[in-house]
Amino acid sequence: MIHLNLTAQNTILNKKLSLNYSNISIDDALDSIAKKSSCYFTYNSDLFKSRNHINLVTKNQELNDILRIIIPDSTLNFHADGPHIVIVPVKYDSAKNISQTIIPYISYRNISGKIAALPNKKALPYASVGIRGKHIGTISNQDGEFSLTISSDHITDTLVFSYVGYKNTEIPISKITNEPIQISLKEDFISLQEVIIRNNDPLALLHAAVNKISENYPQRPTNLTSFYRESVLKNSRYMIYLESVLDIYKTSYSNKNLKDRVKLFKSRKIYDVTRLDTISFKLKGGIQACMQLDIAKNLPEFLDPEFMKFFHYRLADISTFNNNSVYIIEFEPKPNLETPMFKGKIFIETNNLAIIRAEFGYERNRLSELRNQFIVKGNAKTKVKPLIVNYVIGYRKINEKYYFNHALGNLKFKVKNKKKFFSNNFSTSFEMATTNMREQNVVKFKYRETIHPSTIFSNHKSTYDPNFWGDKNYIQPEENIKDALKRISNSMQQIALGELEEK
Repeated sequence: MIHLNLTAQNTILNKKLSLNYSNISIDDALDSIAKKSSCYFTYNSDLFKSRNHINLVTKNQELNDILRIIIPDSTLNFHADGPHIVIVPVKYDSAKNISQTIIPYISYRNISGKIAALPNKKALPYASVGIRGKHIGTISNQDGEFSLTISSDHITDTLVFSYVGYKNTEIPISKITNEPIQISLKEDFISLQEVIIRNNDPLALLHAAVNKISENYPQRPTNLTSFYRESVLKNSRYMIYLESVLDIYKTSYSNKNLKDRVKLFKSRKIYDVTRLDTISFKLKGGIQACMQLDIAKNLPEFLDPEFMKFFHYRLADISTFNNNSVYIIEFEPKPNLETPMFKGKIFIETNNLAIIRAEFGYERNRLSELRNQFIVKGNAKTKVKPLIVNYVIGYRKINEKYYFNHALGNLKFKVKNKKKFFSNNFSTSFEMATTNMREQNVVKFKYRETIHPSTIFSNHKSTYDPNFWGDKNYIQPEENIKDALKRISNSMQQIALGELEEK
């Protein structure tokens, strides 16, 4: 019994280290110690923000004593659980189970990195990142970069990285350090025999996929938490950049007449105020467009059996996603139609015929006919010509059902004012990525709490919450966005909607 007690007390905190640090932050010191001792620190990121840099020299000293030198604050204690060390206030330090007492205090841990393909190291945009079997995840940005913030109770879970045409990569969260990680995905090839066996008529596949929506997608309402961002550029210079966290009441896929509801949780917005007076029109899009892109719920013409006769379909390839084979069906409108229609690709899993992704847009030679479809506000002196209209929608599989995961719209316009000699190019993009999903205790928001479908979100006025934005999952802006925000920092407005609510 005595031997067992002594063994139990011999934790990572008893490990002896020799260190030499000069003018280093507490965060950096803990990162360095984690590498040297093969341990992992978990703590509230706000604890040491205002602490001074430290100097430290130790020789063969126990880690517990070293931590007390680095963090002399007697209101904080250190808990060891295997290779994990949790720093918590003394009031949470008790003999109770660590997951019941300490974890609720811990806010979040951020995992970031870049996803690329092997062997050419090409970045993989919009790759799926998620905790295996859980409703938590995000997607990578256009440069393959991702950032996922998770709570400490997921420390024993596994992170899964997926991309169409590539094998999944899985990493235990407990093995991920505080440094950005590099994820390399290998191409996944389908054998010739499987291609021949599975080759089918694309139109028949689409009919079957639509008929199986009631089986493959949730039949009960769910609550989603989603990150949303929207931007407007003039001649490649950012005028507006907006990002928000949204609560979504997603209705059942069995009843297409019930409308989803979106409630603003937090938001912030940045204007280049020196350029706002050049906007002479408003563009449709935004949150309403993202929700409409849920093609399993709002069947577009290329999936609507009533309109499929207006398209040509072709089984272009069989690839893989999430370690499952998928059909890739290309479609385009038949020639000489009166109304412009979409052209693109649909991705369908071969085993259950679930629609997992679609990429589509209008043909460029028909875009001039669609001017009024995208303009909310304009004037007779301004001529607007669409140049690019492209969309992407993706779903994520959780417990044999497929959930709305990612929606993206990219639109570009040429704008000419009759009083001005030169025209301008305007671009707008909107993107939504689900970061969490709840099936139990689902809340249906009151209509007055929700965002009206016709709202131009960038016009909405609100106040900024500076304490919120360090703790939520987000999609990292591309580098040029970061530069743009820095460039206009002296003339920007930051706006956010709503107050943090207890759920």
